[in-house]
Amino acid sequence: MFAGMFTVLVCSVSTAVRPAHAETVKFRIAETVQVKGKDLPYTLFVSLKDAGETRLGMDAFLDLRSLQDLAPWLFSSVLKETCQQKFALAVSQVSAQADALVAEGQVQAKFYACDTDDPKTHYRGVLLFGQNVDVMIKASAAVERNCLHLRLEDVELDLQGFVGTVSDMIGLTEKARLLILEKAAEVLAENPVCPELPSELKGLEPRFTSGGIREIGSGGVGAALSGSVDTSAGTLLDLIAALQEKQGFGVVE
Repeated sequence: MFAGMFTVLVCSVSTAVRPAHAETVKFRIAETVQVKGKDLPYTLFVSLKDAGETRLGMDAFLDLRSLQDLAPWLFSSVLKETCQQKFALAVSQVSAQADALVAEGQVQAKFYACDTDDPKTHYRGVLLFGQNVDVMIKASAAVERNCLHLRLEDVELDLQGFVGTVSDMIGLTEKARLLILEKAAEVLAENPVCPELPSELKGLEPRFTSGGIREIGSGGVGAALSGSVDTSAGTLLDLIAALQEKQGFGVVE
C-alpha cells in the first residue's frame, strides 16, 4: 500500500535498494556517533514492509565493525586508583558470539607502599606487588525505550600458577571482579545503542520492540532492532512537507 510512496521518499535521503517485491523497501544510511569527542562511523540498514493500515513494519540493522576495531581505545580504562593500589582494564579485543558481546583483555593490579604520615598529602612509594589477570566479559542486549541496552551477563577471571595463588589469597580476584561489575555496568548503562534515522524519517515515530546483538561473519559486531513506524495520513503529510522544504519544492497554496 505504501511501498511506492516510500521508494520515492527514501531515494531523497539515502541510497535506496530496489525492493524485491512491491511491499518491501530497503535502504542504507551512513551515520556517525560521537565517542570520547570523536565522530566514529557506522552503517544503518533499514527495511520497511507493509504491516497494517496505519503502521509499517521496520527492521533496523547496525553494522558496528568500524567501532569494534577501536575497542581497545574505547573500553580500556583505569577502574580504581589510590595511593596504595591501581586497577586498570586493558581490553585487547571485542567480538560478537551469536547474540552476545564478548570483551577480552587483562586486569592490571598494582599495590604500592604509601606514606600516610601527612593526612593532607599521601606519597606513593615502591611497587610492592603486581599481577595481570586475564579477563573475559560477556554482555547481552535488550530493547528498551527504542534503544538497545547492553547488560553484563558474566565475568571470567583467569589466575594461574604460584602468583595467581598468592593473588587469590589476598582477595585480588574478588576485588577485580567487583570493580569490573561496577564499572562495566555504569559504562553499559550510559551508552545504549540508539539508531538515528534521518530527520526526514523521524516523524514516522519508530517504535522498536525487540532486538539484540548479531554476529556478522566470524566475530563481527552488529545489532538488530525490529518494530514499526507510523504511517497515518497526518504523519505522511508532515513527511512530504519536510521533503518538499529540503528539496526546494514549492507548496501550492
